[in-house]
Amino acid sequence: MTSIEREQLFKPIRIPIYKGLYGWRLLLTTEDKLSLFTAVKMPSELKKLYFIQGHDWPDTVILSDNGFQVSTSTSYDSLFNMLVKGRGDAFPRSILEVDWELKQLDASDHITTVPNVVFNYPAAIYFFVNSQRDDLHNAIKIGLEKAHQNGEFDKLFNRHFAEIIASAKLQEKMIIKLENTHLPHLTPINNSALWFTPEKSIQFHKSL
Repeated sequence: MTSIEREQLFKPIRIPIYKGLYGWRLLLTTEDKLSLFTAVKMPSELKKLYFIQGHDWPDTVILSDNGFQVSTSTSYDSLFNMLVKGRGDAFPRSILEVDWELKQLDASDHITTVPNVVFNYPAAIYFFVNSQRDDLHNAIKIGLEKAHQNGEFDKLFNRHFAEIIASAKLQEKMIIKLENTHLPHLTPINNSALWFTPEKSIQFHKSL
């Protein structure tokens, strides 16, 4: 995932490989806490709750910057234990991670996904190369640009992720758009062809 620091050290090809899917976050919670979310009508109602994240994850800062309360741990495994023990109300996870993680969990933990809410913020994962390798940078950049132009990029994207996107049922959820002020200023946010967007959805920005 890109950051200001990484782009100072290495040379990025600024074409998001996953079209921003790591910034689409479903909420894991326990079955007994589903009622905290099913009645939510506005994003501000969620700011009374606690969201679980890794101590040094970029997502932790993004949630805090947007006014959400965050409980953290330095251990990945303990984050799920925190959820089970009630030391947080929800654990936001990328739609690319949720299905696999749920399969790894014990059924007795009663962890499930919130059916009506999803967070979204811009998050770009790039290829990075050595800052001295202009030749390699240009080769990858030209290849990815051609793949976008001739439709091959979207074919690959759909082959690998269409089923995951469909199972997330984003069109049925309230999409809460968060700001990510930690993106480098050259991130191609305004190039809609590079980012995934659901066709129909209810979207709220953090200020609402």
